[in-house]
Amino acid sequence: MASASGEDEKKFQLSNNRFVTVSQFRHKTRIDIREYYVTDDGVRKPGKKGISLSLQEWKKLKEQMDEIEKAIVKCDSDSD
Repeated sequence: MASASGEDEKKFQLSNNRFVTVSQFRHKTRIDIREYYVTDDGVRKPGKKGISLSLQEWKKLKEQMDEIEKAIVKCDSDSD
């Protein structure tokens, strides 16, 4: 699938209306986590709800994934 800049993009579905998209924007890799909506004529389009990460931000997020997972487990166990 081509992005707005005409370059390839790859989409990964998280849920019915949420996707992770890896694409190029102004010759830089971007990772978007975004909510999509379907228009009246059935076309799926990106909505305003979401975040766009630079490659550097994505790498930083991945570096912290173990600590994030621990925080999720703790938060989830505290809610029981």
